[in-house]
Amino acid sequence: MKPLTSLTLAAFALLIVTSWWFHQQYTVQKQRAESALQQLTQQKNELQNLVRRQQAIADLDAHYSEELTHARLTIENLQRDVAAGTQRLRVNATCKAVSGATTSSRLDDAATPGLTDAAQRDYFRLRERIETSNKQLAGLQEYIRNQCLITP
Repeated sequence: MKPLTSLTLAAFALLIVTSWWFHQQYTVQKQRAESALQQLTQQKNELQNLVRRQQAIADLDAHYSEELTHARLTIENLQRDVAAGTQRLRVNATCKAVSGATTSSRLDDAATPGLTDAAQRDYFRLRERIETSNKQLAGLQEYIRNQCLITP
């Protein structure tokens, strides 16, 4: 063979090997890019899910905070009405005879049943704490049902 022909064949073989090597590099880089794109899409979906869950938690918190505020205002209004005398607290009590009065079957001799001021304050404080606890428990139960028990 002539030297020019063998040189041409060598150049052609080198071109084929180089093309194959570049094709392999291209394939590897393409796979890396596709993998990175897939991971990016997955992370984007996870982030969107996290944002939705955070919004749901914020909505849940706002809902139960509003309910708690409403319950407190209702109790405060009732307490003001009782203090003003427009509403009364009903107490299941037995009337005792006024000291020094003779025992008789008449109710006129009985003292009016009622709560002391301290007992009345305690009643409203207890009622507020019960409402607060109930609203907090309801909010936590809703959070557990809608956030903790769902599969992401």
